[in-house]
Amino acid sequence: SNNISILKFRSFPIEPAPRSTMRVLSACGVVCLGKTISFTWKDCGDSSTHGHVTGVTTKPDPPVLGTTTAITGTGTLDEGVSSGTYNVDVSVPVIGKVVSHSDSICGDSSFDIKVLGVNVGKVSIHGLSCPAAAGTLNLEIDALLNDKLPAGIGQATIAMTATDQSNGKLVCMNVEAKIENGDIVV
Repeated sequence: SNNISILKFRSFPIEPAPRSTMRVLSACGVVCLGKTISFTWKDCGDSSTHGHVTGVTTKPDPPVLGTTTAITGTGTLDEGVSSGTYNVDVSVPVIGKVVSHSDSICGDSSFDIKVLGVNVGKVSIHGLSCPAAAGTLNLEIDALLNDKLPAGIGQATIAMTATDQSNGKLVCMNVEAKIENGDIVV
């Protein structure tokens, strides 16, 4: 596993609050503002996976909330790819899966990130230039997270997989993100 500081946020743990506090929070529409998201990532591919992520970088480092962060995954492709599909699932505790998105691994695609019906960001994936030859693998993602999040979002699990034109395993990566040092802002 590898550790990376990826985004800046503030959050708070989900704990029971006095009724008067809950009324104030409900009336104000609670949001969380920036501090730190740290994450670990792991290539979850096996012997049948023919793409392997060996490194991940971000620019800026650390990312700045409210601006686009470029995330680059580097690695190798054991076989050429003419087409395929990626899938991204994002889950948060208590709520469960908040994003499930699939699209072509070739070319560019994008999707919004919504939590509890609130649009909190956008992800743009710059896929492979297909056909892609065996060799160096570069996966580029631009992520823009708003400077406001629904309260209580303290961690996320992200599962990313991709398959090739024959439905063979292309890439598998798991990310565990944790929002730390948070405050409630009303």
